[in-house]
Amino acid sequence: MWIDFMVFLPRIPAPVSLTAMAVALLLAGPAPQAAEPARQTGAAGQADLPAEQDSPFLRLRRAVVEAAQARRWDDATAQARKLLDMTLPRGNPYEQLDASGLLYALLYQQGQYPQAVLQTDQMMALAAADGYDPVSGQMQALIQRGLTAAMMAGDQGALARYLQALQQESKAFAPLWQWNTADQQLRYQAAQLTVPLVQGRWVLVQLEPARDRKEAANLEYVYLKPDGRRLRVRMRLGYDVGLKDMDAAARQKSLQQERSFFASEQTPEPGLRLTALPFADVVQSQQASREKREEGRPDVLHLDWGLVRGNWKLSLHAEQMDSESDSALQQLPQLWQAMQWPKAPELPPELPRQEREVSHAWRVDDDWSRAGQLARAALADAQFPAELARLNTVAGISAFKAAQQAEAGRYLEQALQAWPYVSLFRLESELVDLAQQYGAELAAQQGRDADAARLMRQYLRNAGGLQNIWVQARDPKVADLENRHTGMVLPMRAAGFHLQESQDSQRMMYRDLMTGQLLGLTTGLKIPESDEAQEKLLRTALEKQFRLTTGSLKKRSFTAQTRSRDRRPEGRQWTFEVSLQESRPGAASVKRVVFWIVDQGASRAILRAPVASPREQTRAEQLAQALSW
Repeated sequence: MWIDFMVFLPRIPAPVSLTAMAVALLLAGPAPQAAEPARQTGAAGQADLPAEQDSPFLRLRRAVVEAAQARRWDDATAQARKLLDMTLPRGNPYEQLDASGLLYALLYQQGQYPQAVLQTDQMMALAAADGYDPVSGQMQALIQRGLTAAMMAGDQGALARYLQALQQESKAFAPLWQWNTADQQLRYQAAQLTVPLVQGRWVLVQLEPARDRKEAANLEYVYLKPDGRRLRVRMRLGYDVGLKDMDAAARQKSLQQERSFFASEQTPEPGLRLTALPFADVVQSQQASREKREEGRPDVLHLDWGLVRGNWKLSLHAEQMDSESDSALQQLPQLWQAMQWPKAPELPPELPRQEREVSHAWRVDDDWSRAGQLARAALADAQFPAELARLNTVAGISAFKAAQQAEAGRYLEQALQAWPYVSLFRLESELVDLAQQYGAELAAQQGRDADAARLMRQYLRNAGGLQNIWVQARDPKVADLENRHTGMVLPMRAAGFHLQESQDSQRMMYRDLMTGQLLGLTTGLKIPESDEAQEKLLRTALEKQFRLTTGSLKKRSFTAQTRSRDRRPEGRQWTFEVSLQESRPGAASVKRVVFWIVDQGASRAILRAPVASPREQTRAEQLAQALSW
């Protein structure tokens, strides 16, 4: 774990000089995306470079830079406002972020802090408007600008607004991260650490909360000097069960190894002594080091603190210009002295093992009953959102399969509340998909159709990207996919079956959440028209692809439902008696396979249903009738 204390370069000591932030924004060109997001690399981008340099945005941007370099501040500010206006209200978002940053830098450097707050308020309102999709990092950048300007302006109302925006943007899980705006404090419940939101001229500007016990929490503070210069500090705190069996010497060694990993290009400064962090029962280290810069540029001092307490590791790293080192050493203790850490609790040691057992029970053994039992037992020790989301999902699905609908609803509701705060890796992605499907089924059974549609649309959020052939219904309360070419409509849920997220635009699957029965749907097929040719094709597929021996066949007409007024698709139902070609452990006892084949003009659609009982066949027929062919 480590905390970075990064500092901005000081202002040039002249009444009208730019801050380092302004210098960086004005003298450095915009990011490649600012001119054209699609042109970043390759020969095509290089060929277009002259045109990009002559774009109206870049021409006006150069005028802003030239005015700032000539210290024509009123002119630079007016030109920067025009530059921003070029990107409003729905211009290139990268140019918009760049232009708003230039204007903010000019206002900030001139001490026009209330105007900087107002300008940031306007950009925040635009970013929050319906239909606006902020680019990555945009909201965080605006929040940091707002917090900085509000502190310098002494605007307590704006400060409160931007701290609330920080809380929302960081997606801090409320049971784990307790914001106390009255006392300006933030408590991290898992570590029992309380840190300030605001302390004197220090303000919290960024929070990346830990979403699982394996993750570390990252916090960033800024100290604002009266003249606008700033000292930036990053802090990292995480839990490492590997520390449990280490003695003090081993813990000290681990801190030194971590420090050496980041300090390969720095020279130690033993003459610069750093104050120890004010916590008891800890092993800690402090070190200052120097980073040599190119000729003519001042050296940078790196100030590092590392601490192990219990199984928790806290790390701090600060960067400060050599000339500012005394100021940094004076201000940093004010920050950590406002932190309260009465003890470093041990997290429940058995929970990781319990979670592995839960995962094995449902993923490997397909034993949802045992998985649910294990999950319910483990929930008592869960506190991170990832733990709560995973365990509540499994407990809810287990209860659903046991026909305990009320209990399933309670667990799945808690899971769905926790999932937005979780980083989605392979296991988590699989479980959140299941939570949304089972939650939708329960909502539909309870008559909450809008909730059911919302959850299914979330689950099938990528369905509209299937080559733009299948798109979600425009009405957010309708859980349908529609084929833009044929007009075929697929309900996301019907007869207890749920449409699964597909890998391509032609092959779909419906799954029965209770039994696991799968029905395959293929659209846009070029298959023969004659019955003889179709029968041969189907028998070959069953025998070669599905390893089934086919027997007798029954055929009958099928009345296909449609929403089209100008066509009446014709359908046939084919029912093959089948048996397994060879016995396989765990293989389903399929007795027949039913195909519904519907003529859609130039192509056909086929629904395939392996069935082992009359009930399964009845339910498959219900799905066939629910489709709009």
